[in-house]
Amino acid sequence: MVAPYISDEVKQRPVLSAPGLDVFDHPSIDALPNELEKFSTLPSSELAEELDAAAEWLGVHVEEVILAALGRTLGRTRGEGTVTVDVTGGNRWLSHPVTLICAADQPMGPTEMLQGAHTALAGAPGRVSGQAELLLNVTTTDLADEPAGRALELRVLLADGLLHLDWWYDTARFDSYSVEEMAEQFPLALIEITSDAAAPL
Repeated sequence: MVAPYISDEVKQRPVLSAPGLDVFDHPSIDALPNELEKFSTLPSSELAEELDAAAEWLGVHVEEVILAALGRTLGRTRGEGTVTVDVTGGNRWLSHPVTLICAADQPMGPTEMLQGAHTALAGAPGRVSGQAELLLNVTTTDLADEPAGRALELRVLLADGLLHLDWWYDTARFDSYSVEEMAEQFPLALIEITSDAAAPL
């Protein structure tokens, strides 16, 4: 449930002083991923309702909430630090590279995680060349059931009152159980953000 309050405390914006985080199980061998597989979770009406309600209540775009939840998920499953993620879809036509804070717990609480995602996306330029190895792809329409060619892509489809989550990953970089763990943790992280975060500054 979305928290029925706005924090009366002025929060400081997160400082990106964390070290870079290597989220992969194995180092890169080829320049481009060549063995991509998909792990999907069951569509959820509960998560869709939580996400829509939180975005409206907090005055943010859904991709900001999702990005914050991804940072929490990676923090709890891959370690703490920062990673570069391309974000596309939602209110963004271009792919926007952002530095994502990945944290498992305090001092990066739900409000700080959302503030970090909000700030990162607000200042993100449209990418004109190159690409990050991680991609967050948020859409409200069905896409072709094909990967975008990244080492890890979280594809989020919000349609017909359901939230669909697909995790495309390079099998040369990730073990399957690692992706399954991320997929298990993401809904918990999303509920945490939607329930406990205050509106970003």
